[in-house]
Amino acid sequence: MREIARSIVDELHRIAETYKSDYEIAKTREDSVQKSLSEIVSQSQVTNQAQIVLRELESTSQTYRALADNFLQRYMESVQQQSFPITEARLITQASPPLKKSQPKTLFVLALSLAAGLVLSLGTGLWREFSDRVFRTGGQVERALQADCIAVLPKVKAGAKRSSDRPAADAPTAPRTVVRDQSLLWHVLDSPFSRFTESIRSIKLAADLYGVSKANKVIGVTSSLPNEGKSTIATSLAQLIAHGGSRVVLVDADLRNPSLTRTLAPNATHGLIEVVSGKASLEDTLWTAPSTGLTFLPAVAKSRLAHTSEILGSDATKKLLERLREAYDYVVVDLSPLAPVVDVRATTNLIDAYVFVLEWGRTRTDVVEHALGTARGVYESLLGVVLNKADISILSRYESYRGNYYYKRYYARYGYTE
Repeated sequence: MREIARSIVDELHRIAETYKSDYEIAKTREDSVQKSLSEIVSQSQVTNQAQIVLRELESTSQTYRALADNFLQRYMESVQQQSFPITEARLITQASPPLKKSQPKTLFVLALSLAAGLVLSLGTGLWREFSDRVFRTGGQVERALQADCIAVLPKVKAGAKRSSDRPAADAPTAPRTVVRDQSLLWHVLDSPFSRFTESIRSIKLAADLYGVSKANKVIGVTSSLPNEGKSTIATSLAQLIAHGGSRVVLVDADLRNPSLTRTLAPNATHGLIEVVSGKASLEDTLWTAPSTGLTFLPAVAKSRLAHTSEILGSDATKKLLERLREAYDYVVVDLSPLAPVVDVRATTNLIDAYVFVLEWGRTRTDVVEHALGTARGVYESLLGVVLNKADISILSRYESYRGNYYYKRYYARYGYTE
């Protein structure tokens, strides 16, 4: 590189000397031209031809001056290039592989991702918690409604497995015999050692303990909205009590939508309305289930009734329930939902205690609070709240003891099944 640099410097000096020699030659020529110009100028004073030559010489002089300026500029450029870095380069040594990567920084990225994930997960959990305005645990029921959660019923699929020691099927040919089908209304008899049946037993126990301070023979079952399972729970409770040997009558008092009558007594022609109005006797309207001794009073709705609340709140209905109270140990009444209609409010002077059914994970808290807030008589006589259709596998995330202890680890030791 020093030799090349030295060669370049020498070459630049040679070029500069050449330019300097050319410049001296041009300078000499310029002097000569100037002298000739002076002579010609002196001669041009006498002839026009001399003036033409003078102009030609002046033009030549300007050309030489431009050429000299050009050479001078190149000389200056060559002098300046002596201080410029050399642009040519060659490979001296091979690059060695790096000991560690420079980007991305793994620890920093992991720490940042962990922090962002924690913030995002906490934010998502808080958002779901605040937006989940439904009942999922008994603690939520007690805090929101200030009422006892007496049972959590697991969700049971229709046609669930039945025990081998189930009662014999009811004879369908007997007059006014309750029709038995494959629905969940008979699950407490078909699976007496299931979680569902054990939860129904807790409702009966709560009713018995409630009767220590108050005669609790007429139990009303209602809900805030339709399709929450109140009719299934009312029938299951009555079936369980009857199977235990007590005298119990199940009354379908949902006059707007008598779903129990359509299921248990589809061929009934007389029911609660006819008994209250005096068109039929009580003995001619009662249906029985021979396997358990359950008595059922249907509600036959031949047409849509506009004043069902007046029928339920009438003196005739009160006398009918008093008569049933004297004849049976328990009277279980399936009432209409509380939020859509006002029929339940008209029964506060007839029912001793109410069982309020909520659908787990679907019934909104604001709907229940509004429904109970507008029916103070029902709330004051509330036996307890039942969470129905609970998914035990998901419920164990909120209350771990339900999935680990009571329902799995120790539950089967006492002969209970799923």
